Amino acid sequence: MCVFFTHDILIFFIFAGEMVSNHELTMGKRGIYQYDYWRPAVTVDNVVFAFDGTQLSILLIRRGNEPYKACWGFPGGFLDEDETLEEAARRELKEETGLTTKYMTEIGTFSDLNRDPRGRTISTAFASAIHPSQIHAVAGDDAAEVRWLPINEMPQLASAHEKIYRKARLMLRLGFMTSPVAFVLLNDTFTLPEMQRLYSAVFDREFDRRNFQKRFLASGILSTVAPQDGKKRTPHSPIYYRFNEAGYAQFREKVMKC
Repeated sequence: MCVFFTHDILIFFIFAGEMVSNHELTMGKRGIYQYDYWRPAVTVDNVVFAFDGTQLSILLIRRGNEPYKACWGFPGGFLDEDETLEEAARRELKEETGLTTKYMTEIGTFSDLNRDPRGRTISTAFASAIHPSQIHAVAGDDAAEVRWLPINEMPQLASAHEKIYRKARLMLRLGFMTSPVAFVLLNDTFTLPEMQRLYSAVFDREFDRRNFQKRFLASGILSTVAPQDGKKRTPHSPIYYRFNEAGYAQFREKVMKC
């Protein structure tokens, strides 16, 4: 059998051969051929928020290993080959602090050239909210210490982490305006003053008490909690509320139609 090559096809094979020789194909761990070219390391970072009824706090770890040993930073680490970025973020959070969360959202990718002295790294960061009943954290893996710190007591962070922190604060505010993440941070039952303190901490501003309460009570997303043990409520007794998921769905639908 004879095989004939036109001039154009021959030229194509010549150039294709040069490209393959410059970037030799290698068999990857999962049986997928990959070009043998330089790759940066991929990492994840977690900015985790919690609220104790009075102040908004953020979770930091004191690094147990170099680089930046003994410095404060966010829980995080390197991406494994067989996981997504969010799976890596959840795994690192669990390994270094013992915490899990239902609310986690990607906030961005950070690729400063000199962000890690070990070499070129690209990090994708996530923001999480932890329910008050689940805030007990225990240092693990390469975290020497783990601590909740109020946002107004934040220590000096490395420049790369400072950028991540600022973006996480912005994304948390966006989450408050577009999702019920506030009710992840609050106890299952809460007072309106507690809720207002949370919003003031997140948005870094004071809200008028009367207008704040009036708007939320009119929205239908809060349900009043009856006094426990059949006790009667007195004029000075605090009124407790809980998140009304059905009411929130109706409120969101109404807003989307506007």
